Amino acid sequence: MDDQHAEEQPQYPAERRAPVQELQDFNFRPVAWPDVRVPGSDQDQEDRPSLIPRAFQERPGVRLAYLNTVIGNVFGKQSVQAATDALNNQLNCMLLEGVLPEHPRPVRHLLSAKRRLGIDADQWITQYAICPECWKHFTPAQLKELPSPECTVPDCQGVLYDEHTDAKGKRVRTSKKIMPHVSLIGSLRRMFMRPGFAKSVRDSRQDRPGQNEDEDYVMTDMHDGMLWHELETNTVREIGELGTVRDRPQDNQPATTKLTEHRYGLHLTLNIDWMGILENRPHSSGPIYYAINDLPRDQRFLQVNVICAAIMPGPKEPNVVQINHCLEPSTRELLELKNGVKMDVYGEEELADVFADNEALACDMPASHKCNGTAGHSHDFHPCAFCDVDIVKINTPEGYNNSWTNKDDYHMLRQSFYSKDATPARQEAILRDHGVRFSILNVISGWLPSRKSALDFMHCIFLGIISHLFMRVLFGGYMLSGMGGVNSPKRRFEDIINAVRWPSHVTRLPKNLGENQSLKKADEWRRLLTITPVILWWSWRDANDEIPDTEPPLPPNIVAPDFSRNCRSLYKAILFLCTGVRILASRTISMAQARTGQSFLAHYCLECLQLRIPLTINHQASMHTADMIKKFGPVYAWWLFAFERFNGMLERVHHNGHDGGRIELTLLRNWVQTHLIYEYLLALPADTHSFERDQINRIIKVQAQDRGSMMTQIAVYQSEAAEDNVRLPLRNAKLINLRAYGSPQGVFYPILLQYCHSLWPDLHLVGDLSCNNGTPFYANKVARALTYIRKDGIRYGCTMNWRTHADSFAFISQGRTRVPVQITALFVVGVLDVVPHVCAVVRRLVSDDDIPAMPWDLYASTLGIHVSYTELGPQEVVPVSWIECPLALIPVHSNVLKKDLWITVSFDHVSLQTVITLVQRSQKICRQGTNLKTI
Repeated sequence: MDDQHAEEQPQYPAERRAPVQELQDFNFRPVAWPDVRVPGSDQDQEDRPSLIPRAFQERPGVRLAYLNTVIGNVFGKQSVQAATDALNNQLNCMLLEGVLPEHPRPVRHLLSAKRRLGIDADQWITQYAICPECWKHFTPAQLKELPSPECTVPDCQGVLYDEHTDAKGKRVRTSKKIMPHVSLIGSLRRMFMRPGFAKSVRDSRQDRPGQNEDEDYVMTDMHDGMLWHELETNTVREIGELGTVRDRPQDNQPATTKLTEHRYGLHLTLNIDWMGILENRPHSSGPIYYAINDLPRDQRFLQVNVICAAIMPGPKEPNVVQINHCLEPSTRELLELKNGVKMDVYGEEELADVFADNEALACDMPASHKCNGTAGHSHDFHPCAFCDVDIVKINTPEGYNNSWTNKDDYHMLRQSFYSKDATPARQEAILRDHGVRFSILNVISGWLPSRKSALDFMHCIFLGIISHLFMRVLFGGYMLSGMGGVNSPKRRFEDIINAVRWPSHVTRLPKNLGENQSLKKADEWRRLLTITPVILWWSWRDANDEIPDTEPPLPPNIVAPDFSRNCRSLYKAILFLCTGVRILASRTISMAQARTGQSFLAHYCLECLQLRIPLTINHQASMHTADMIKKFGPVYAWWLFAFERFNGMLERVHHNGHDGGRIELTLLRNWVQTHLIYEYLLALPADTHSFERDQINRIIKVQAQDRGSMMTQIAVYQSEAAEDNVRLPLRNAKLINLRAYGSPQGVFYPILLQYCHSLWPDLHLVGDLSCNNGTPFYANKVARALTYIRKDGIRYGCTMNWRTHADSFAFISQGRTRVPVQITALFVVGVLDVVPHVCAVVRRLVSDDDIPAMPWDLYASTLGIHVSYTELGPQEVVPVSWIECPLALIPVHSNVLKKDLWITVSFDHVSLQTVITLVQRSQKICRQGTNLKTI
């Protein structure tokens, strides 16, 4: 009978079925949704906040009174009573003048004023009472309905609340621990009511899936990854009697619908991380972020476009069971969004169906393992969430030669659901044998714990592998010791680090890096790796500017490390690392380039093993980077720098230091209030008085001072001139007299005239003192001098302005090559009615073939390193669109030439052409029977 029932099971597309099992499963049943109420479910329909502030129906003077009251309370530190009194005073003044409207009747309390303005964050936040032991969630309404304070989860000994009698004789229940949440669906409803938001959401209905199957197809964002077109909607997850997990169309439909088939099908990235909030005692808070990948990359990681769904309370980080309960509310909402939710959309008359799915879990390695239910990265048998290597293979070639087998997601799901209802002893056995525990994310149809977990490039590479190289190998192996006095490798290392001339936007490295060798930020390790080939050459070089094939002397009374300390061998390995990371961190990348970068990383690890350098799980995990790029697109689109910046913003929020989730409530209020203020500003009516706009801008400026980056984010809707990704200063530049400008005076007039003559040949430009026929190029009417420009978000200055002189060096593109230059001046030139043109006067850094070969020359184009004399060529004019990237300038002295040199290093991600050249070169070498190891 069981066999007959199994044969009656409907068949579904092969790509959605689990791998063939030894036993055919039967009696499939839907996986139960999380047993939790979603945020905002306690509110009645009439009590829910409006998407359009009700204050817009009131007089501008009343709204201004509300704003003044809120500013006094939130930023002026006024008490609730003092702010309320101030509001009443303003309204009474209007009443005496006879201008106070009777309808709608103005409110006279601070809290009511916030709600009228739509900027009361508490209206959108649900304060769940959570069990202090298992962290099971209860809404405020559920807390009142509980028969006793004991937790309702079986075998949990937690106590949920204290009960006492208030001053009015009423029994009140106070939660021992709370966790604030924001509705994912409610946040999306507000976002879709923002002007322009819906238009910014990518429409993927016409996209062609699987384009990166072509190895040379250049991926620019996450929509080029394989997973973008694999996500499905209107599906249900089922589990059979034998534990087999499958996803099928809902309501027995013949086929599923792709997420990309919907106009508003949102691909979400889930990030969870912990941060230290208090300075006087340990306290880790854990925000839960959702980023919308369908927004353009430059808008995706603005704070106002990222949903902070909840913040997990401290003081300790939660365990796997507790994290599951923390994720239950947003997971339940994701299950609703998988089937579509009707929402109002700004500018559209009819309700739109909005769908969403969790495309990627992007966290650091410990958080990722906790969230997807896999064993920790120090597990003996299952340290990697993506393949079957064990802890021993991390230090053998087997971990780096593609001999591993990828994880089977459906096997992991089966074991995960076995673990859900098993005894603690059985759960430990499943974890030991299969490397998996139950995760609440597994109830989402289409979720695959290994395939949809992204390897965190930032922590794995910058805070993992690069930190290991410097701390364990270079510093720990005494490769930069102080033996030798002023000429020691350590002294050279410090001197060259301190001599680097950095662009102003680049994170500076500590001056005493030779002594204080620990860097805290991933961006610092990233900057250090960029210049590593140069600083190690300078630290180790001999009298002939070559890296010696010897080991540096050890300090006295030091036991020699177990690995080889040969400078030349180690330098060759490090070049592989620098080149591989440079390629893989590219903003645009093809799979051919990604596999080349992966090959360099693998060769670095294999070289380290030959040098007997012990490796870590980060080295082995990095072998999956190319696979991640295949699934998610360039790492630049999904790495965690933005989320780490969000944590830094929350760390600077003022709070009262109270435990029990009260700190986290303050942080989430701040986040939500930022969204609400932004939305209020976008929704202001066209006839809004300037006084009201000034007050809103005042709030923005205060927040920018407190938290650093909101002013930059507000630029998404403030107007700036933009062309070819070039943005000009907001303040209009004044016309200058080219004959009196520059040093010597008038130096720019003839070269600008010549440039504009070739730019606009139809105008037949002639000098303003010329007698020839043509359009006069008046020296005092055609050019405006700029202090700086921004291209691709990066500021470039010029030597004519001392405030921006530090940003005057850059690389410009000339055909297929890059050339380092110094920018002398920046101009906007215009003649008659022609569209003004932005150009730069530059001087090239002089270089020739007499400069001796450097040890990085084979990879120089990929590493972005250029060597030149300390001389500048003649001035020339180029369009600012030629400017490619800023650079770091490192002054050195050549022992061979007996001259000073400038070594310039580009500070962007590697350009497409240089990587293609490197790929072609590598393929040619391989065809000749040579591998990268022998280069």
